[in-house]
Amino acid sequence: MAAATPAPERLRVPHQAGAPNLVRRWLRESLPDLTDDIRDDLLVVATELVSNAVRHARPLPGGEVSVSLVAGHGDVEVRVVDGGSLTHPHVLSINLDSAHGRGMFIVSKLSTGWGARTLGDGTQEVWARIPVR
Repeated sequence: MAAATPAPERLRVPHQAGAPNLVRRWLRESLPDLTDDIRDDLLVVATELVSNAVRHARPLPGGEVSVSLVAGHGDVEVRVVDGGSLTHPHVLSINLDSAHGRGMFIVSKLSTGWGARTLGDGTQEVWARIPVR
C-alpha cells in the first residue's frame, strides 16, 4: 500500500511588507526536522515568492496572501496564492550590481522546479520545489 501524501499546511498572511517575516517564522515551526541547509533554501524561496506577491500582485479577498506547504518524499513544495496581477513571475537576466530583479533567478537556482499560473477566479498561484537531500 502506498504511503499517504501529507496534507498541505496553509497560512494566510496580510498582504503587506511584514508578510515574509511571518512566513519564515511559520516555516521554521512547521518543518523542524529539516537540515539547516534545506531550511535556509526553503526560507529564501518562500520569502521571495511572498515578497513578489506583496510587491507585484493584488491581495486575496480579506487583504491576504495564502501560503501552503507540502512535504513530499524528495522535496518540499511551497505555493503562494495572491489576488492576481497583470504579469507573471519570470527569471530576468541578472546584473549583480542591480538592487532588483534577482529574486526569481535565485528561486530558479535553489529549486528543482517552479511555475506560475492564473487560476479560474483570477487569482495567481506561484510554486517552487526545494529538494530534500
